[in-house]
Amino acid sequence: MKRITIDPVTRLEGHGKIEIFLDENGDVKTAFFQVPELRGFEKFCQGRPVEELARLMPRI
Repeated sequence: MKRITIDPVTRLEGHGKIEIFLDENGDVKTAFFQVPELRGFEKFCQGRPVEELARLMPRI
């Protein structure tokens, strides 16, 4: 199986990588987009009113 790796992925905060696995015919069998850093913004947004999120998220 052939593997294509794009590392690093740019235009992204932090590090990212794309891995594409091809079968014998050259067709995509699986693809993975990996971003190892957890920034955790979703966690402190849980439970807040949706109206508040529009004010919070652009500041991050």
